[in-house]
Formats: sequence, C-alpha cells, structure tokens
Amino acid sequence: MDADILILPDGTEVSLGTQTILTYTSDFGKKERTINLDGEAFFKVTPSQKKPFKVITSDHEIEVLGTQFNVTAYSWDTIFTTTLLEGSVRLMSEYLKNPALLQPDQQYHFNRQSKNAKLTNVDASQYTKWISGYYYFPEQDLQTILSRLSHVYGIRFAIQTNGLGNKKFTGTFYRGQSIKDILEIINLSIPIKYKIDDLDVTIYE
Repeated sequence: MDADILILPDGTEVSLGTQTILTYTSDFGKKERTINLDGEAFFKVTPSQKKPFKVITSDHEIEVLGTQFNVTAYSWDTIFTTTLLEGSVRLMSEYLKNPALLQPDQQYHFNRQSKNAKLTNVDASQYTKWISGYYYFPEQDLQTILSRLSHVYGIRFAIQTNGLGNKKFTGTFYRGQSIKDILEIINLSIPIKYKIDDLDVTIYE
C-alpha cells in the first residue's frame, strides 16, 4: 500500500498522499518549475540553480533549488506543515513577516484558525513513513490525528465530548489496519468510546 509516485517533466519525484490534487501548466520546466498542491506530498526535487522549484498551496509558497521535503496542505484542514529532510527551503506566506528558512530535520507548523506559526526540530524521517503506509503521530492531539486519518480512510469523524480533541497521543499506525483497530489502540492511551456508522465515526468519553 505504498504511495502513488508521479515523475514531473524535470525528473522531480513526487509521492502523493490520499485525496491529493497536484497540478502544473504545460510549460512546466521551460522558464520556471511551479506546481499547485492541495493535499499531502513528498518531493525529491531535481536540482537546478537557474530554475527554482515552487510549491503553491492555498496560503503558503515554498521555494527550493534541490531538496527533499514533505508538505501537508489540505485546503480544508486547520493545520499546514512542511518538514525538511535534505537541502533547504524558503517558505513565504501573507501570515509571515519574513520568509521562514528551514534546515534539515526542521518542521514548520501553521494553524489556520489561530494564525500561529512555529518552527521546531524533529526527526524528519518519521514524517515520510506514510509513503510506505505508516503514519507517525508524535505527542499530537486527538483532533489532529483524526483529521489525518480522515484523509487516509475517507471517513468523517465527530468528537462529541468537549476537550477530548485536545488530549495527546503518540503512536504509529499502518494503513492496512481497520479504523476499529486504530481506535482501540488510541483507547489504550486516551479512554474513548466510539460509534462507527459506515463512513461516519462519533467519538466521545
């Protein structure tokens, strides 16, 4: 259950996440290399000093010369993240006074509701395991975890208990596991009850 891989005209390799839309114009690579992304993707960019590679999302622009990085930018999500494995990237947004410069093993995290942005040091390799079907959640709140799982499984989650979505969980799931199995694993750390009705899942204490 590995990710789908797209090879761009310049040789750049892109691993696409579930429900991800990536578009580019027919003249890609001639004067510039710009793609539009709604979803999640991991990029292995072919180096080019003369033609910077740009990723445009609904509220951010990422510019690189040659590097490996992951972007999670579903337009309907609260959270936007960029995680850098190799090279360097410059990230620009109307919400940033100055461009954010990422170094390897750094992650940029932006909350679209609060408009808060932060840059943290991480083990970047953990955040690309989804390419081979593994999803890593390091001390993340339940709301963020369920949002990610909704993309992977095409399921709608609703949390009915106030405050429950803010509780933290650390763990790794495999895409081949059922939603019920995953919820039972979460239940070992965060006591929850749930009701599964086809593609709708209700979570409560």
